[in-house]
Amino acid sequence: MLHHLSIQNFALIDQLNIDFDKGLSVITGETGAGKSILLGALRLILGERADHNSLKNSEQKCIIEGTFKVTDYQLQQFFESNDLDYWEETIVRREISPQGKSRNFINDTPTTLEVMKNLGRKLIDIHSQHQSLQINDPAFQLKVIDALAGNYYLKEKYKKAYNTYTEDLEALAHLKNKASEAKKEEDFFKFQFEELSALALKDGEAKELSQEQEQLANSEDILRNFSQMEAMLSEQEGNVIEMMQQLKRLFAENSNYLPDFKELSDRFQSTTIELEDIAQDLSQQASSYEFDPNRQLYVEERLGEIHRLQQKHQLGDAEELLILLDEFDEKLQVISNYDDQIKKLENALFNSEKLVLELAEELQTKRLSVLPQLEKSVVKSLQQLGIPHADFKVEHQESEKVQKSGKDTFQFLFSANKGIPPQQLAKTASGGEVSRLVLSIKSLLASKQKMPTIIFDEIDTGVSGEVADQMGTVLNKLAENMQVISITHLPQIAAKGAAHFFVYKADEGERSTTQIMQLNEKDRLNEIAKMLSGKNLSEAALNNAKELLNQQ
Repeated sequence: MLHHLSIQNFALIDQLNIDFDKGLSVITGETGAGKSILLGALRLILGERADHNSLKNSEQKCIIEGTFKVTDYQLQQFFESNDLDYWEETIVRREISPQGKSRNFINDTPTTLEVMKNLGRKLIDIHSQHQSLQINDPAFQLKVIDALAGNYYLKEKYKKAYNTYTEDLEALAHLKNKASEAKKEEDFFKFQFEELSALALKDGEAKELSQEQEQLANSEDILRNFSQMEAMLSEQEGNVIEMMQQLKRLFAENSNYLPDFKELSDRFQSTTIELEDIAQDLSQQASSYEFDPNRQLYVEERLGEIHRLQQKHQLGDAEELLILLDEFDEKLQVISNYDDQIKKLENALFNSEKLVLELAEELQTKRLSVLPQLEKSVVKSLQQLGIPHADFKVEHQESEKVQKSGKDTFQFLFSANKGIPPQQLAKTASGGEVSRLVLSIKSLLASKQKMPTIIFDEIDTGVSGEVADQMGTVLNKLAENMQVISITHLPQIAAKGAAHFFVYKADEGERSTTQIMQLNEKDRLNEIAKMLSGKNLSEAALNNAKELLNQQ
């Protein structure tokens, strides 16, 4: 429960320190005195977003700190899982710098806003007038039913299963769309692949064919050159071989007479032998070389087909045709694999849909099981709160497909008058009836959930007199099992509190500040009398106030 609240430099507050105790505490004060400021500060340590414009002094930081007694609420696991020290008196602190930067601490350990918010949900339930309007929202009504049914962990399990199901559904739709688009291109890819496959191009073939084409194109010159070389080397009169033989004899004769000439003669002898070998090889190559016009035609046609495909696909190198062939093959493989992938995803979707349907059925069973208790308890509570002919029903509808919250939609129906069938709240319930309905539901929820603290912000809107007194009795009863703080403008409810806090605005020079104090018996008597009759206290008002206080 909330034990202590400290506020520094927030809105109209310079410095406030408030101690709360168990039971029912009431907070009163004139309109505009700053009661909503207290809730605004409290919401900051419950994880709501900060606004640096709310700083009273824009040059100093704002500090909100709350101390909570958490001994009886089994929160050790939460602290452990979030790497926080567990203290029986847990301190939650929020600091907002003049630059708008926020720092969050739990038991002096820095933490994230999300962790602070999650802890706040386990410590305090703040019910404002805005939430009273939410009671018309089917999503809020479903939350009420799930809370009564104890569906928190089941809903988390369902949420995970539903996310998997929707992911599988989207993935399958995406894959089928891709497969459909790919199928449209399959014939094109297949034609290109078959055309390139039919070419049967080998690595380096285009380069070799280009060289051969150049050779075949110059065959006439090659044959003529062969003929001339053979003639000059060995066939015509005065050919090179004959001249070399003559020179060979001359070298040999001189070497007989000149000992130093022998080395030069030997070198010439070697050259002569090499030249004779060249002549012989030349003759062999010349005799084996043939010009084949059919081969030339084939090479030209082959290169023409290669170049045609190269230009068709706008490639700079014929070797890139082989890379393109592999790419078309890979695309066709992917297309052929779509069927297998779709089948696998369909199996996954079947399993995820089966699980989410099973969990939706389990959620529905638990939800429907609490409806009789909810209807009966709310009617009983409303009768106690001055609506003797109250009728409250919960209408259930089941969707054909699973939704984010299951397959269920609920609608709260209400009637305050005998013989009038229950209708939607927005059509039939007045402000005061909505307030009493909210209190009835919150009381029922509180009996099922171990929430340390609940704060009602003017839950008494639209009620007065005996009804207000009954509402105060309900709040007091609720406070037997949890801490209840009620911000109220009704003396009947204010008189029920075990502790009474008064919020007021004080003028300090040219500035106004919000202050709060816990009232003693005398001041409390006067405050309740003022709530009954206004600022001018009368003896009757004081007597009425005494009577209200004595009734608690």
